[in-house]
Formats: sequence, structure tokens, C-alpha cells
Amino acid sequence: MSDKVNLLVDDQPVSVPKGTVIVEAARRLGIQIPIFCYHPKLEPVAMCRMCLVEVGTPARDRATGELQRDEEGNPVIRWFPKLMTACSTPVSEGMQVHTATERVQAAWKATLEFLLTSHPLDCPVCDKGGECPLQDLTLAHGSDMSRFYKSDKHHFRKPVPLGDRITLDRERCIYCARCVRFCDEIAGDSVLTFYGRGRDQEIATFSDPPFDSKFSGNTTDICPVGALTSHDFRFSARVWELTNIASVCPYCPVGCNIGLAVRSNAIKRVMPRQNEAVNEIWICDKGRFGHHFVGSPKRLRRPLVRRNGRLVETTWKEALSWTAQRLREIRDESGPDALGGLTGAHVSNEDAYLFQKFFRAVVGTNNVDHRPLATGRAEDEMLVAELGAGAGTDLTAVGPGTTILVLGSNVEEQQPVLYLRLKQAAERGATLIVVGTLPGKLDRYAAHTLRCHPDSEAWLLWSLIRVIVGERLDNVDFLDRQVEGATSFRTASRSFSLNQALELTGLEETAVREAARAFAQSEHGLIFYDGDFVSKRSNPSLTEALRSLILVTGHVGEPGSGLVALWPQANAQGVADMGLLPSLFPGYRPIGDTPAREWLGQVWGAELSADPGLSLRQMMAGTQEDRFKALWVVAGDPAAAGYGETLTKLDFLIVQDLFLTETAKQADVVFPAAAFAEREGTFTNLKRRVQRFARAVTPPGTARPDWWIVQAVARLFGAGWSYDGPAAILEEIAQVVPPYTDVSFERLGTRLPQLATTSESHHTYMGTCLENGGWVGQPWDNEAGTPDRRFKLRWVRPWVIQKSQNGVLDLIHSRTLFDSGTRIAQSEIVRPLIPKPYALLNPRDAARLGIAAGEVADLPVPGRTISLPVLLDAAVPEGTVVVPENLGPQGGGD
Repeated sequence: MSDKVNLLVDDQPVSVPKGTVIVEAARRLGIQIPIFCYHPKLEPVAMCRMCLVEVGTPARDRATGELQRDEEGNPVIRWFPKLMTACSTPVSEGMQVHTATERVQAAWKATLEFLLTSHPLDCPVCDKGGECPLQDLTLAHGSDMSRFYKSDKHHFRKPVPLGDRITLDRERCIYCARCVRFCDEIAGDSVLTFYGRGRDQEIATFSDPPFDSKFSGNTTDICPVGALTSHDFRFSARVWELTNIASVCPYCPVGCNIGLAVRSNAIKRVMPRQNEAVNEIWICDKGRFGHHFVGSPKRLRRPLVRRNGRLVETTWKEALSWTAQRLREIRDESGPDALGGLTGAHVSNEDAYLFQKFFRAVVGTNNVDHRPLATGRAEDEMLVAELGAGAGTDLTAVGPGTTILVLGSNVEEQQPVLYLRLKQAAERGATLIVVGTLPGKLDRYAAHTLRCHPDSEAWLLWSLIRVIVGERLDNVDFLDRQVEGATSFRTASRSFSLNQALELTGLEETAVREAARAFAQSEHGLIFYDGDFVSKRSNPSLTEALRSLILVTGHVGEPGSGLVALWPQANAQGVADMGLLPSLFPGYRPIGDTPAREWLGQVWGAELSADPGLSLRQMMAGTQEDRFKALWVVAGDPAAAGYGETLTKLDFLIVQDLFLTETAKQADVVFPAAAFAEREGTFTNLKRRVQRFARAVTPPGTARPDWWIVQAVARLFGAGWSYDGPAAILEEIAQVVPPYTDVSFERLGTRLPQLATTSESHHTYMGTCLENGGWVGQPWDNEAGTPDRRFKLRWVRPWVIQKSQNGVLDLIHSRTLFDSGTRIAQSEIVRPLIPKPYALLNPRDAARLGIAAGEVADLPVPGRTISLPVLLDAAVPEGTVVVPENLGPQGGGD
């Protein structure tokens, strides 16, 4: 039986899937039915009555059910006596729809007249002007004169704040409920509602704080009439004066596609660009309002050098020459391994590649890193390269038949738009398993919530594997075909004590078995794990458990199956791909791989070191022992990560950044860098999609892109580099990094069909998001899906969990979306959302320690005492204290 329905719209035939509403069927023919309350991303409610059309269906004999036909043999159409709402009426076989009759046109005209009875005629000052559906539809279908008296207009005090970021103009509101429905259906934040009756009805917020949602800015986009506007953009510019530049959000690894709306070399607002593979048409408030660091007056504008103990401005020539001279002197005196480099994980792929190439091919050391607190274990970094989710993984299509396991991450706080997509996947029928110590909003949508004791995650994962193997739920065909060591692995699993694991994790056996069965028996399986959490623990058993869970279930190498690492920063995946790891070359080639090292040396024209490099932790330890002497930091702040005192012992410190960070204040040379909006390049998101961003504004002063600065120093070392921009660097990356073989600036402009880019959806998406223009990115695939790829299974017994004794509290780190990072702190509109540093404590522990809520207390944690205001939360496990690691002077924000 066909899943297609055939109908006529204005006598034009169209075939659409069952369940399609009339509005969408008409759109297929290029026929625009006017709408306000309807939106394809929301459930239809038919509230505005704008989309009324004539609808008829084939008449059937009531006795026989057969179609009635006229004298010519055509089906008799029985027209409904009243007009029907096209947004909520599903199509049916043989249906006929009329949109151009006098009756329909009169209804559209009347609806617009009613909507405008009290709507203010303030288009010249309304921020929605120029992208307003009400404005355009009134011009197309409305009357040129109202029959209602001006004196009868209903007035409200205006405007009123809905919260710190959103303003409500109640006179403009047409009660379409798009904002309320977005909060309820998409964000899962039921914080808006209608209050009052009749014409006194208005949008209200009842949360504390008001409009408490991380996605509030999307309501200003989705509002069709300008009733909701942002404090940030209000009266800032007219939309037709803006130039929208394609970019990528610089904060988290979701890689939301955004448009930077620019006027007079200043970013006036940030809008989502539709990319159904990444963020659909949504962005979080951090990405929307956190752009002000680009235009901050605190930006570095000129190079600085230290003279007589003070940083003073100098020329680029002097700063570059001094840097090259001192690095060369230290290398010649103490050897290349006395130097090293650190980048943040929000530099571009091109910057990261050139930076590690400088140290390896020019200086002669593998001392490069990008994670200040990680150990740099190759196994941790190679998980996604080996077993990452198939390149065709599409979260918009995930539903029944897929099980998603989320480990250790509060996704709403760390990757908000990913939270929306996982939530919607669960609502479409995917099975969601949430594993972790602390509760999160994603728990609401989980079929299985495994709340384990601190540091017992490895025990929990091996418990799932033990159940899968013990109940013979493992994928025998896949294991026999592509996995080595499966027999010995099964034997080792039998010695694993499930009872001991249950005791250590604090979980019930039934809960563990049900979750294991759900993951093993599912057609597809995805694991989203907190990469920072895994990397900092440096626990071989935890890493191997993630590998083994994917392998024993056979969820490998196909779309909708595999591992996805969730990092805190925007380009952590790309920076790792580029080889900013002490033990891995670009493309995850081990330093000890002699053929790979010699080949890369030939490409770069240098003899590369065969000695694994040092992680930042090891570099800092070497500084204490006077073995490590010079550090170059790009877009990072190790002083804020606890290395401030150690940095003072370096012979030479170079910092390349946007602001004078705590690390920059200690530097001998400071280079002013260009921000993401001031140069072009690429980021790679958490699903390994390489995405291009463009230059929107010019840098302040003489600031330069990171790649330019690195190349300038390399040339002073005698390197014959001549890259003319990121496109040229990406061409070399495509030669050197296997996963990027087919990636280029040109290919990253591939255009995909998306609803918002088509003319027939103009009014649906007007003002909601920006046209993508084809910059949708390109995912790189790993080798997991190749039939001849072989894997190894290894049983690695979990470590014994060391619980603190003598009243010492176990320390658990969390993260908040809005943090104390240098960039986000420049945005005044979100400062109220940045919490003060705090500690979460279980009320029983607080009572035992004699601590009251809100009190600043000295809390004993392993190796030290922390002093913070205490908040009480019964969800915190007893014997532990939870501290957000990205708040306060020691935070790793942004």
C-alpha cells in the first residue's frame, strides 16, 4: 500500500506523504497559504485562523463505501460547508483544495483586519520590520483601510521585560503561541504561558528567574510580528542595512551554523543559519549573545614585549624577531625538547595544523598539547578516530530502532543544542540511557537512568558488557568476522563480579540488565561520552570499556552507530585531528610509526623526532626540574588552570590571544590575535563535520590571524613557508591528514536542499533563521565501516575506587553553560547568567559539618581545602562536593 497521497491544489496535482498537512502540500507546488501560528518545527494548533481554505473530498456511498462518480465518471467532490485550516488538516486521497476563490480571499482579508484591530502601526521603529510576515501578508492580502475606530484600540504599557534578555510588546502580540509552544515542545522549558482573558490576554513568564531558558533568543526569531525582541538587538539596526556573513559558533563542539549580521564593521546580532545536519534552525543563548568579545575595547591591538619587568607596546617586526631569537637560543643551548606549545581548543584547524608543524618540523620537538589538565594518552584521543559514529549519522532521523547512551555529560549545560536533538530523538522513539553521578534535564526523556556512585563509571560500563556477554546478546557474526580476541574476552568476562560492581556503583541489578539489553538488542547504538571527563581521568579501563561496549554489540561503522566525544570547546575534535597531541602526528599516526614519520618528514622537508612529546602537565613538571624552558601559548590560559606559579619559572613565555589573560600578564611577548569573526577558517564539530566560516569584520589595531603569526616566526627560523591563507593550508591538510583527503574550501560550500532556502517557504521562515547559502560542511569518515577492518577486544579490569577517609569530601567537577571565561565575560547581556563560584553539598553532609546554606565554608577535599559559598542539593551523593570547574579564577571557561 502506497504511503503517498494524491490531491489537487488549485487544480494542480501533487503527491505527498501521508500525514502531510495542506499547507505543506501547497508549498510543494509553490503556492503560499498565509500562516502565522503554523511552523513546520511545531505541532499545528490552528490558532490564528489565517490559513483558511476551501476543502473538498471525494463523496462515498454510505451503504457500500464506494466512490460516487458524475456522468463523466469523475469522482463527486463533497465540499465542506465551512473553510478549513490548512495548517492542521491532513491531506487525503483525492482531496481538492481551493486557495484563490473570493471566499478564501475574503477570509484572509478579514483575519488580517481582526489581527490589526489593536496592533500598533509602528513598522518604522519595529525591529521585525523588513522580515515581518504580518507586514508582508497585510500588503499581499489585507485591506487598505480598517473598519475599526482608532479610539477603540486596546493599549498596554510597553515594553515590558520578560527576563534579562527578552522584551515583550503586548500590543503587537497576535496570540499565535509560537513562543509558548517553542518553550514547551522544543526546549522542554515550560516557562511561558498565556495570562488573562479576551483582549487582556498576554504572554507571561512564571519561572524564577523570569524566562529561565537557555534558548530564549529563539522566541524572538520565531515570533512572526515583533512582539518579542532581544535587549541586545533592540533599536540597533534595520535588517536591510545588515550584511549577513556565514559563520560557525565559537563556543561548544555542536558547531551551530550562525550568521553574523554586520553593519559599519560591527556585529549587530547573531542569527541561526539552517543546517538540518547540525542545529536545524536553533541556537542557544550563549552562541547568540556571546559575540561581544569580538568588538570589546579590551582587545589586544598591538604586540607587547617585556621591558624592565613591564609589558609595553612594540612593532610586529621587533616582537617577531625577539621571539625567534630567544626560541633559537634556548633550542641551541638546551635542545629542542626544552620548548613546547599549547593551544586552546577553539583555534581553527588551519591554526592548529601550522602550530604543531612549526614545533615538529622547525623546532624539532613533539611537545605540543591542547588540553591543560589531560594526560595526553593516545588511546583516549583515538577512540572517535577508530570507532566514531558513521559519517552519515543524522540525529533528525534517529528514532525507533536506535539506543543512545549518554555518559558523564550534563548535555544541556555543555552542548545545549545537542540536548535539544537528543530530547527530540527520544520523543520520536529512540531509547535513551543516561549514565552519570549527577542528575540533569535529559533524565526526563531517558528510558533508563543509571545514577552511579562517583568514579564508578568504568565499573558500570563493564557491568553492561558482562550482562551482554553473559546473556549471549553480543553480536557473534560481527565479532567472528572483524574482531580479534573475542574468545579470551568472553572468558575474562566470566571472572568479573557483577555483584561487586553493583555494590560499587550503587545500582540495582534489574536496572543494569534492562539497560544492557536495550543497548545490545537495538538495531543502532550511539554512545555520547564526555571526552574531557574520560581524558582527565586517564583510566585505561574506562577507555577500553567504551571501545568494548561498541564492539561487542557490533554498533560499528554505519550511520547511527558508534562513539561521539563531547568536548567543552568548539574545535577540540579538529585540533586533535590536526595532531596537537604529544604522542600522535596529524591524522592520529603514532609518533613511533617509523614509515609514517619518515613519510611526513619528506612532505614537510624535515627530520622529525621519534621521541613522544610532553603533555602540558609534563612540561610544567619539567619546568620545576629546570628541563623545560620555553612555552608558546595560543588561545589558552594555563595560569587560570592552576599553572600560574610554574609559568613564572620559564625562561621565555609567548602568549597569542585576544585579551591580556592571566597567562599573558606573565608573558615575555604577547601577540594580538584576530577573533573567529575577523578571519576565515574551518572548525570540526563533534560529529566530525568540517565547517567553514568567513571573515565578517576587520581585526582591531594590527591584530593578525594565528596562522599568520606562526608562519612569520617560522620564516625567521629559515622555513620556506608561503601560505597565502587558510585555503592553502587546508590544501596541505588534505594531503597530510587522511580523513581530510576530500576536504577543501570549495567542497565545503556544497549546497544541500533545505526548506528555509526555498522561495515557497519565505513567510514560514522569514526572520526565523538565515539562508545557509550552501556552507553546510562535510563530515569525515573513519575506517570502522570497511569490511576488512580488524579490531581487538581487551578486557581491562576497572581500578579499585579509592574513597576519601577521615571526613575528606570527594571532589566532583561539573560545568555551567555561562562561565567565567574571558570571551563570554565581555557580553553584558549574559553577565547576570554567570553564577558566582559555589559548591554543592548534600544536606546531610552540611549538617554533619555544621554548614548552613549560603555560608562560605572551608571544605576538605583530597590534597587541599577549598573555600566557597555552599548550596544544598539532595541530589549530590553523600560524601562528595560538586564544584563547577569553569567558574572563578581557576575556571577553564568559554
